[in-house]
Amino acid sequence: MILYSYIGLVLALVNICMLLILISIYWKNYRKWKSQYTIGLLVFGIFLLLQNILSLYYSAPPPGPSPGPMPGPTPGLIESPHYIPLLLINTSQLIALAALLKISWK
Repeated sequence: MILYSYIGLVLALVNICMLLILISIYWKNYRKWKSQYTIGLLVFGIFLLLQNILSLYYSAPPPGPSPGPMPGPTPGLIESPHYIPLLLINTSQLIALAALLKISWK
């Protein structure tokens, strides 16, 4: 399960980098055209960025061993039930953001 947390962490970081690129593209487009559509894209990108920052926080593996031993393959580490769902969310966002970046990149 700890492996899933590291993979989710990397995916969240990649998503954040792609979102920062997309937000900068949308900001340049807004400054050029002053379109309401680009404002919507900026707001959407900022909220998605905040969501990915939270995902980064919750995908991070625990900082150290727990106070007491826990049964399982890695005693002493706290296992979270959120690792696999966050991994799936981050993977689907990675695919969607890669497509959006390919369309938006000039």
